[in-house]
Amino acid sequence: MSFPRPITIAIIGAGIGGITLAIAISKNNPDLQLTLFESRAEFSEIGAGVGFGPNATQAMRLISPEVEAVHDKVKTPNLWPEKDHIWYDLRYGTGPRAGEMIGEIEAKGGFRHCGASRAHFLDGLVGLIPPGMKVHFGKKVVDVVASQDGKMQVQFDDGEVFTADAVVGCDGVRSACRRILLGPDNKSANAVYSGKYAYRKVIDMKDVVKAVGTEVENRTIYSGRGGHLLMFPIRAGKALNIVVFRDSDGVPWTQHQWVIPSSREELLRDFEGWGEKPLKLLEVDIPFDFTPFQMSQYLLIVLQLMESPDKWALFDHLPAPTYSKGNFCLLGDAAHATTPHSGAGAGLAIEDAHLLSGLLTSENIKSADDIKFAFRAYDEVRRPRSQELVMRSRRQGMMLDLQKPDGGLVTGEELKRSMEENQDWVWEVDLGQMLQQGKELFRKFSEA
Repeated sequence: MSFPRPITIAIIGAGIGGITLAIAISKNNPDLQLTLFESRAEFSEIGAGVGFGPNATQAMRLISPEVEAVHDKVKTPNLWPEKDHIWYDLRYGTGPRAGEMIGEIEAKGGFRHCGASRAHFLDGLVGLIPPGMKVHFGKKVVDVVASQDGKMQVQFDDGEVFTADAVVGCDGVRSACRRILLGPDNKSANAVYSGKYAYRKVIDMKDVVKAVGTEVENRTIYSGRGGHLLMFPIRAGKALNIVVFRDSDGVPWTQHQWVIPSSREELLRDFEGWGEKPLKLLEVDIPFDFTPFQMSQYLLIVLQLMESPDKWALFDHLPAPTYSKGNFCLLGDAAHATTPHSGAGAGLAIEDAHLLSGLLTSENIKSADDIKFAFRAYDEVRRPRSQELVMRSRRQGMMLDLQKPDGGLVTGEELKRSMEENQDWVWEVDLGQMLQQGKELFRKFSEA
């Protein structure tokens, strides 16, 4: 007696997007046979901290309470109870008002914004991968080819060829799958430099509190001319994630590597003039009841605590004409890499996983031929929102650096209003309605 051959899907990339998709598909259609491929030698995430808004936690909850529970286990809110409802405190970093509060960017509907360690969140997701799912490491994709029999052949740099019914590229901002799907001559095939870079460092919270006091225990952004700094607690408040952004003033990024080691000295040169005057670490006894002037000194001390930070070039994607081609599609950063200025890149990958897995159900997928209709519906629904995020995030990065397109200076009031409007757009989304729209498109395409 013969049994029908299972429908197979290769997921390229085992970061947050790829693993979440694998978990989500296994919940919606356990009959699909999934195989994960990762170019690194093990599960790992680039970057230190990650934050998820209500849109992302909505997607987690809809995928599985287990995914939301992973986030609940590793997330860290503001450490002061009275700051529970605040996304970020927003302060000036430069000028005569350096250190002064611009305003509080509040959450909506009682949501508590939290930071988390990317590595800890990924570790939790790995624990949800079904035991029978195969994962292959050290596998770098060089081509994906549709064969005459309708199969997808994934070719790796070690010479191996893996055959599947469908392929989902979740291989990040430098995605090989994106270049293959769009074609190397497509102007949106490769990520482009956004004109900004960032210094990143995770510091022991005890060291920072000892230097500047407990104000650092809450999510804060300092905005100044040509740069901004944000910080938030992670690891249950034991560590502080600090990211310092700088505009490159039109200078291109020429390094082959997008993450390079840097130094405290280079960082301080980049931020010369922030605050009233530069200070040496702990030369001044900073009181914990800060005036605006003292807050500017506090900021400089925090910068000096960032010994040997990494320097990250910030790349994003130009709008792609499609995220799918037959039984081949893109998800997460491979589809719509964005700058981090809206705090939503990883969250939109989880939104992607919710929708795509909701289309790859046993009700829809009767044969491998049906997958292309799911991929096409996913593309049509997700592309407008995700590409708008990329545009909005670039614009918010300029606002946070107090830059107007005409070279003018953004006021604090303009910045606060713009951020509130932008985050409302990010956070307030009906993912259930989005899935319903996708299902209707699937029926339309499959019946045509």
